[in-house]
Amino acid sequence: MTGLGKEKIVDGAPALATAELRAALADLPEWRLAQDGKSIRRDWRFKSFKRAAQLANLAAWQAEAANHHPDIAFGWGFASVTYATHSAGGVTMNDLIMAARLDAATG
Repeated sequence: MTGLGKEKIVDGAPALATAELRAALADLPEWRLAQDGKSIRRDWRFKSFKRAAQLANLAAWQAEAANHHPDIAFGWGFASVTYATHSAGGVTMNDLIMAARLDAATG
């Protein structure tokens, strides 16, 4: 796990400035910033529904453990996870931490 994934989730984290967010995403190359700059998303492709459901469950369990919940979509052969902190109006360090944790868990 990268250093980012080992950081703690903190309540009330502010939204990151665009420049800071883009710099941080360099450590998360599979994640993409939404056009409006208010969320990050990663998509996975699989050869079965089972693998997509496993990824969705993994993201859900990590979210519950950290009390920081993404939007998760999945179906046959795909899964998508989107992080945003609605109360902050954008992407916070918490979102990046969760993305790094999910990357570490999915190898």
